[in-house]
Amino acid sequence: MAGFLTVILGSEVALSIGQTVGEYRIIDVIGAGGMGTVYKVQHLISDRIEAMKVVLPELIDSPELADRFIREIKVQARLSHPNIASLHNALRLDNRFLMVMEYIDGSTLHARLRQGGIEPTASIDIILQVLSALAYAHAQGVVHRDIKPANVMFTSGGTAKLMDFGIARSLTDQHLTRAGAAVGSVYYMSPEQVQGAEVDARSDLYSVGILLYEMVTGIRPITGESSWAVMNGHLHHVPSAPNVVNPNLPPALSLAILKAIEKNPADRYQSADEFSGILKMVLNRVPHGFANPVLTAPRPLGFQATELAHQPAASPVSPVLVQTPTPPPQPATPTPSAREGSASRAMQFDPDRLDRITRELATYVGPMAKLLVSRAAKKATSWKQLYDLLGSEVPEGQERKRFLSKRPV
Repeated sequence: MAGFLTVILGSEVALSIGQTVGEYRIIDVIGAGGMGTVYKVQHLISDRIEAMKVVLPELIDSPELADRFIREIKVQARLSHPNIASLHNALRLDNRFLMVMEYIDGSTLHARLRQGGIEPTASIDIILQVLSALAYAHAQGVVHRDIKPANVMFTSGGTAKLMDFGIARSLTDQHLTRAGAAVGSVYYMSPEQVQGAEVDARSDLYSVGILLYEMVTGIRPITGESSWAVMNGHLHHVPSAPNVVNPNLPPALSLAILKAIEKNPADRYQSADEFSGILKMVLNRVPHGFANPVLTAPRPLGFQATELAHQPAASPVSPVLVQTPTPPPQPATPTPSAREGSASRAMQFDPDRLDRITRELATYVGPMAKLLVSRAAKKATSWKQLYDLLGSEVPEGQERKRFLSKRPV
């Protein structure tokens, strides 16, 4: 690219290729969007290649957006993890804010998903890296709030890096977004984000579950013709089980994903470590690997407003910021029977006895027992049926016979 090239954004003249900014020389433009530009730069002393994120000058006049950028700098500065893009420096240039970040010379998860689904073992490996990053961030009191394919990048060695903490919030910070506003990318928002409610780590885990669903099936679980329709879907639509979309997926993986995308945060995994433990158990239960998934062809992105969910990871495009959708007068909230088949006829099981069954099952399937019992209890209409449903999860032979010997006649 020519050394005299200058990039024009709106009415403002951006930095020029070849220009020196402090101790950095501008090499190239990585991406540009609604909040500014990301440049590839080289440190003049160390020669290290880095990424410089520059917020547009006119946005400095917006207290909310300027505050968001400063918060991103402070949040990112607190985080040091192999699966999180590192912050190297922060500075001001006239009326611009600049962040100097780790440069990742690789592709995004979004780019990979444009080609269809990803093999399940590889998908789980990627998600385990993302969950490792989130477990660390959550332990620091930071919720990302914008987990999406464009914010996961891969190094040339295949390491997944979580990007863009631009709307991340410390759990002790209550003033980042106004009441009644939803912040995030519509396809990956949690129901509580859609409602503009307070969020915690479980909101990120919902978004990760949506990601994993898309990775192993090749389709998004929540879609719609408009941003309102997509957000309403997060509130009311129960997606098909992943192994219904892709029959080659083992039921255990499908069940693990469904747990992550429960509408009620209390029904999801309560921590990134819990989610990771279940996925590792799924891998251990399939020692010879998964069958190759049925990959779907890339699909059109549809409604134009949702394009913001698919900008290049390095682009500082502003996330979707919309008012919480008002549900229809009589929203088509799934009934229990629509959600769980026979769940409307399911009996109320004694919690203490369910705990005992969970401990029994755990001797055969490990940490997945709690998840399996919870799901089976929503479907079963008797203790005998509950045992029959759970028995199919125990390896055939003497182990299954021992487990089923305790079921009621």
